[in-house]
Amino acid sequence: MEDFKSQLGQTAARLRTAAEVTAQLTGLKSMAQGMRTRADRLEQNLFTVALFGAFSAGKSSFANALMGEMVLPVSPNPTTAAINKILPPTDEFAHGSVRVKIKTERDITLDVQQSLAVFGLSAASLDAALDEITKLDPSQVLSTAKPHFSFLRAVAKGLAPIREHLGQELRVDMKEFKSFVAKEEKACFAEWIELYYDCPLTRQGITLVDTPGADSINARHTGVAFNYIKNADAVLFVTYYNHAFSNADRDFLTQLGRVKDTFEMDKMFFVVNASDLAKDEEELRGVVEHVRKNLVACQISMPRIYPVSSQTALLARLHEKGQLAGSAEKVYRQRTNSGEGELMPGSEALTLSGLRRFEQDFLSFTIQELTQIAVKSAVSEIRRAVTTLDDLISTANEDESVRTEKRLATDTAKQQALAGVHKVDTSAEERAVEKEIDELIYYVKQRLFFRFGDMFKEAFNPAVLQDDGRDLKKALRSSLDELVRYIGYTLGQEMRATALRIEKHVNHSAKRLADRMADAVRESAPKLELKPFQPHTFETPEFEEELPTYRAEDYQATLSLFKSAKDFFEKNGKQSMQEALDKQLQAPVQTYLDEAGHRFKDLYTAALLTAVADGKQGVASDVEEYFAGILEALSAKVDVEKLSHSRDVLSHLLA
Repeated sequence: MEDFKSQLGQTAARLRTAAEVTAQLTGLKSMAQGMRTRADRLEQNLFTVALFGAFSAGKSSFANALMGEMVLPVSPNPTTAAINKILPPTDEFAHGSVRVKIKTERDITLDVQQSLAVFGLSAASLDAALDEITKLDPSQVLSTAKPHFSFLRAVAKGLAPIREHLGQELRVDMKEFKSFVAKEEKACFAEWIELYYDCPLTRQGITLVDTPGADSINARHTGVAFNYIKNADAVLFVTYYNHAFSNADRDFLTQLGRVKDTFEMDKMFFVVNASDLAKDEEELRGVVEHVRKNLVACQISMPRIYPVSSQTALLARLHEKGQLAGSAEKVYRQRTNSGEGELMPGSEALTLSGLRRFEQDFLSFTIQELTQIAVKSAVSEIRRAVTTLDDLISTANEDESVRTEKRLATDTAKQQALAGVHKVDTSAEERAVEKEIDELIYYVKQRLFFRFGDMFKEAFNPAVLQDDGRDLKKALRSSLDELVRYIGYTLGQEMRATALRIEKHVNHSAKRLADRMADAVRESAPKLELKPFQPHTFETPEFEEELPTYRAEDYQATLSLFKSAKDFFEKNGKQSMQEALDKQLQAPVQTYLDEAGHRFKDLYTAALLTAVADGKQGVASDVEEYFAGILEALSAKVDVEKLSHSRDVLSHLLA
């Protein structure tokens, strides 16, 4: 693995040397501070890699293969898995240290109430919820509700021993860590888990985040997952070789498709795990093509897909370290067709497993590219200082008569530059942001109701509405609740994706305004090189995943269109109800979108104005400092030799 951490460290050292030189010079002191800040960022830099996939996709095995060790327990993950982070050790947290944040009583109560609602139950407190959980009959639980039942049973089983720790942060050992990851009665209480672990991956400054599965029942996980999609340096989605995509997978992938075009670089990778299950290359190609078609259907164009055998890859890494023994060696021989003779070298087995190809692409497309961008930006900062010094030296070496003339003109030029910056008007860009928001919100509604027929069929399906003696009135209400819940979820996801698109638009607007400021400055100070525009980061707002005006009793007349299962599914009963619900849900959806639109406009027009105000302040500061340097270069006390020596030192750093 290439030493990216070392490259960043060396670049930070160059910046610190450059900062020491420029800090002594009038006109370059703020540049020196900028270099120190950038050096700090490079030294503390952590690349975040977020791992997504269904609970049964083998994410843990894949994470272990990346780390080269059996770090995460590989067992059927609980449906309430916490966020597991594997980080590089620090001075405070040595190798093997583990932090576990236990949910507060309020959070675990909200989670329990959400799952109880699936069974038509409610509880005002955690203790009341425990009483409700005991009333649940396992034989009456529908397959779609089983994850919620499993979660509620785990809470009831695990609450007593952990109750005194609710809301606390615990320090535990590796053994306890594995039980928090694998045992559902403990995992359901963990908000997040951080493991500080030394391995080749973390030595490069990479933090691996194993997120809750795409099929997690926890509503709060959708917001958490989105923030990792947005902020991670790389996003890896793992699917299992012979598993069909679930509805939860499709929902998650659709969200990836919504936001893919908002990122500056493609940071998404798709892994087909357990590729060793393929009987031959042709079958493997068929599975990869099937995955590709599913991804394209979710609006993920040109996906990068990698078939990988995580188990073979991990065994190969263990073999390289001489840690294969007993049954593991036997499996390794089977996977690599080594027979009774000499074992296949680990490096060859890594290639065979598919992990080698994945790592090469993953590292070059993300970590290497991000490292190169960081190094390039640092070099540009040093080069900007050299350009400024060239200007100061040239000015200082001019004839006295020219310098006198320039001294007289300097203050006028500075005032003109500052006036040009402050005159840049934002009103057109503000209107453009509002127009963009209106258009984006309009298309959200169009997309939602375009899919309404599929949503309706999913909620009102024959398995739920059978004439087999069940309470059909209750089943219809449950189907309606499921439909409205899914619409709310979809709107929440759409709003998060819309926020990213607006943020991208705001940054483009701020960049255009920054360019206009630079043009205004250039008229009076053609040799002043301003700091390059830095895109702003935004805290994406949270959105409710429910329709605020929904009351089930308002829909009784529509539900009464159901006469019988036969009429509903074999005649036109289903179509009549679908059309009626489509019409009735238009208004609450529009109310949700109107409120979201107003919120977006308030938030992002303010964000644009803040970005522009910060930009104007930064440019004005650069102008003031530049002209202070010019005035000193024009004065009799200027030390040209010092300027020239400083320039030589900086030029050497660029060599």
